[in-house]
Amino acid sequence: MDHTTGKPAPSLLLLGIAGGLSPFGMAIVVPAMNSIAVQHSADFSAVQFVISAYLFGLAIAQPVCGYLCDRFGRKPVMLVGFFVFIVASLLCAVAPNLDLLILARFVQASGVSVGTVASRAILRDCYDKNRMAEAMSYIAAATGLAAIIAPVFGGMLDASGGYAAIFWGTALIGLIVFIGMLRSLVETLSPEIDVPRISDWLKSYRRLLSSPTFVGNTLMFGFVQGSFFSFMAIGSSLFASKFDIQAGEFGLLWGLMAINYALGSTIAAKATPRVGTLAVLKFSALMNIVGGIAVFACASIGELSIAKVFIPLGFLMAAAGAITPGAMAGAVSSHPTIAGTASGLSSAIGLVVGGSFSIFAGLIYAGDYQPIALLTLTGCLAVTASWRLALVVRQTQH
Repeated sequence: MDHTTGKPAPSLLLLGIAGGLSPFGMAIVVPAMNSIAVQHSADFSAVQFVISAYLFGLAIAQPVCGYLCDRFGRKPVMLVGFFVFIVASLLCAVAPNLDLLILARFVQASGVSVGTVASRAILRDCYDKNRMAEAMSYIAAATGLAAIIAPVFGGMLDASGGYAAIFWGTALIGLIVFIGMLRSLVETLSPEIDVPRISDWLKSYRRLLSSPTFVGNTLMFGFVQGSFFSFMAIGSSLFASKFDIQAGEFGLLWGLMAINYALGSTIAAKATPRVGTLAVLKFSALMNIVGGIAVFACASIGELSIAKVFIPLGFLMAAAGAITPGAMAGAVSSHPTIAGTASGLSSAIGLVVGGSFSIFAGLIYAGDYQPIALLTLTGCLAVTASWRLALVVRQTQH
């Protein structure tokens, strides 16, 4: 029982895994894009829809899931969503053509989208604002780590069993989470909160989108994801062409970035109760812009090397790990009566903004790292602008 609200304290591990499966499901197919193109005799530009359909599914489903979580409760919506995710993952594994694979990816994203939405709403149900920021740090660590380690698993599964093995794997993970939620997840939606109607849902959207706090924190989360999604989309190809490092080896190297992200998120979790979210975000935003400048400078000056790619990226990943918890918590905690709706809309906007960097990077990449580094820097600059937008209101509240 959590002392801040008197409600049962949720399993942060279970919520972290459930929330992390949205970005995990998107990123795990990145190393297999070439395999999918070969299997279906398709152009790489057509195969990109395997990612964009997933993002489109998140964009549509997450706001709807947010409303449903506020309307019917967190647990039943979570269970239905993960059941859909499991079935869609199986369809992805056996899809006989690219069109059906793309459609199944859309359904897969629609189902798993509830994990991120409901997890954040559950934390808002159970914790006060300060404790929520700390708890959100661990959920954010899982969310960020999922996007980072997903290509590692995707590369290994694709190498061992083809791209279909990736979707058999996601179906298995989904089943494990489904069973865990069925057995241990407790409903946290307060019966005292009025059941929202569709008209209330639309009013909530207008209220959220007119809130600088919500918009600023949401965009901060999206752009900080985009700053490393841009590299993630082309990293395997870059290392194969520049350094003769193939997908499997690259996956192991990229997996090391998880350490930096986890370190940044852990430090943020420990520092937030002592100095406050505002101070943590201020320092993290400064780290982020320094990291973005370093990424671009290393790509532009002299001959490219592995160290010149990974050292500034490691610094950037630590900053991303520190920023994400405060941004995610800030977007949801300022609207407690519509936490599910706020979580859904924030997650949808954030992941679509971040994922768009991955798609755009794939479109502009032609073997040269500098344009990708510039895209990364652009994301970092956008993080700073978003932080300033959220800061205006935060300062009036402190």
